Amino acid sequence: MKNISKSTGYLIVAAFWLAICLFWSTKTQAQINPCDSVEYAITSTANNNVLQLEAWVNGTCPVNFPCIVSNYSWTVCDDNLCYGDTGTTVYFQQFMTTDTIKVCLTTDMTIDTMTYTCMQCDSLVFGPNGWMLMNMGNPTGIPGFVIEEDGVRWWNDKIYDLQGRELNAIPVGKMYIRNGKLNIRRK
Repeated sequence: MKNISKSTGYLIVAAFWLAICLFWSTKTQAQINPCDSVEYAITSTANNNVLQLEAWVNGTCPVNFPCIVSNYSWTVCDDNLCYGDTGTTVYFQQFMTTDTIKVCLTTDMTIDTMTYTCMQCDSLVFGPNGWMLMNMGNPTGIPGFVIEEDGVRWWNDKIYDLQGRELNAIPVGKMYIRNGKLNIRRK
């Protein structure tokens, strides 16, 4: 191995750090997905099962190319049926507050001469303040058990759905939790 002088070593280290600093300071253009600029809001109240959905384009997408959305198409489904509507603001009132529903928004947008079809879907549940995203809010715990030294003991015979909400009756054809065990009633 060849020995190098101390000043040459400092020069190599300085050149290395200069290259790192230049690399970090170089601006790069992020890849732009025009579908990221389509957003929607859920409007609902605790006392009413009506679901209002409103969509919009957030600013311009990508920068310096305004988006023209020619179609807002909504599909909302529960376990049995799907309903559809078009427009920036739509209303659905066909669902029970015990349903978990899937909301999908499909938009057709034109940027310059390119046409994009964007789709986004979310699952909604009815919470204390109305319809909300399934992953929003505080997680719901399942009360009714006591942790003791030798394990977990269930002390009630209550029934819960998979989101931890207490049920009044055993659901048919759906999974439920009773006494710490996952069950399903067929008939």
